[in-house]
Amino acid sequence: MYKLNTELASKADNIGAYINETGKYVGTFIRAEKLVSQNKGTDGIGFTFRSDDGRECRFDIWTQKPTGEALMGMNHLNAIMACMQLRGIEVKNAQVKKWDNDAQQETMQVAECFPDLMNKPIGLLLRSEEYEKMQDRMPTGEYGWRMGFFAVFQASTELMASEILARKTKPEQLAKVIMILADKPLKKKLQPARNVGGNSNDTSFQDNDLSDCPF
Repeated sequence: MYKLNTELASKADNIGAYINETGKYVGTFIRAEKLVSQNKGTDGIGFTFRSDDGRECRFDIWTQKPTGEALMGMNHLNAIMACMQLRGIEVKNAQVKKWDNDAQQETMQVAECFPDLMNKPIGLLLRSEEYEKMQDRMPTGEYGWRMGFFAVFQASTELMASEILARKTKPEQLAKVIMILADKPLKKKLQPARNVGGNSNDTSFQDNDLSDCPF
């Protein structure tokens, strides 16, 4: 005999669905692929996030220039690591679902990834971001919306990175950050799209003393 489970029934509708709304989500990274931009050689990580209700989205975080200069994405990556209580991550080959240009669909492929970031509970604040569509690195004059990373928190406690590192036990920061979470329209149009995250010289997570780290 079976009894109706309304939560599982609702999840059944989300097969193959994508996250397309700004909000708070809990799930796992099913892909954390090492990226190097073709035009500038910038390092980054390509994420595929799957929420607990089965919906997915993809976004990239760009961490540093070829010169080693840190970008804002380096802060984001270190916050993710703190929320997962990881002191380091290493590149290894892994099978992940990626877009296949020849097949014109997603297929399982071997890629250089960071397995330490994958298949572990994580909480994300995601926002819908407007972007200008490009073809052959030139703007087409058309615009679309895609999901982008905004903030991260520990799934089990809802503590954010600064609170974890300060050994706090009561989550307070997340509610404040949610208050400023909103869609991000383009401020200026008819210009080439820029990488989300921008430039930052903040290297507070680099080469620091981990002797007082709580994990």
